[in-house]
Amino acid sequence: MARLILTINNKVISSHKVTPEQPLTIGRHPDNHICIDHLSVSAHHAAVRLEDRKLTITDLGSSNGTFVNHEQVSEGQLAHQDWITIGKHICIVDLYDSLSLEATQNELTARSSGRLNADQTMILNRDEVQAGWLGFDYLSFLSAGREDHELADRTVAIGKNKDAQIRIGGLWSILAGAPSATITKIHDDYILEHVGGLLKPRVNGTAIRGATKLSHQDIIKIGPVEVQIRCVRRPSK
Repeated sequence: MARLILTINNKVISSHKVTPEQPLTIGRHPDNHICIDHLSVSAHHAAVRLEDRKLTITDLGSSNGTFVNHEQVSEGQLAHQDWITIGKHICIVDLYDSLSLEATQNELTARSSGRLNADQTMILNRDEVQAGWLGFDYLSFLSAGREDHELADRTVAIGKNKDAQIRIGGLWSILAGAPSATITKIHDDYILEHVGGLLKPRVNGTAIRGATKLSHQDIIKIGPVEVQIRCVRRPSK
């Protein structure tokens, strides 16, 4: 079950479950599920919902904004280990209830020497990446309830072949190629290509034509597989 880990000043304060039954609200008013008593936080600042195994956040018209990995959002889908910044507090997304609070506390403490705060977690364009930043590139599954796939391999194959990193099985395999598509890292870019089969890759709802460069938060759909590419940059210390 998903949860949010509330932190401030590199310290874990509390942990809050997110259930499908009702949204988890965040704000200064005491009727919120996560009450943050600080003037930078609006009375009803943001809400997090869990629907169909997807976690989404909505800004409730706050004065100072809601930020996910340093990008201001009005509404958006959350991925495992995303950082939500509200005022001076950071909520860390634990999508699979797998993060240890002790380990999270240790990581925050280790980074405190580098003065990590709400203004230092961000998503950067490739040409902005500098030494001292850690990169987290992965595919976040949107439709299959599967864990994120780290983009560690130079080429990721998606198809019915047994050695594909992302398999397409069942009746879909009749239409799938071996593989259907590949995502290849070329220098600092990720390139999506259709290789074979009748399942044509789509990016943000549009069928690709030839090799296509992917950008952060692009949504790739190939038959039953629907993933979002996420390229996160955070300080190493």
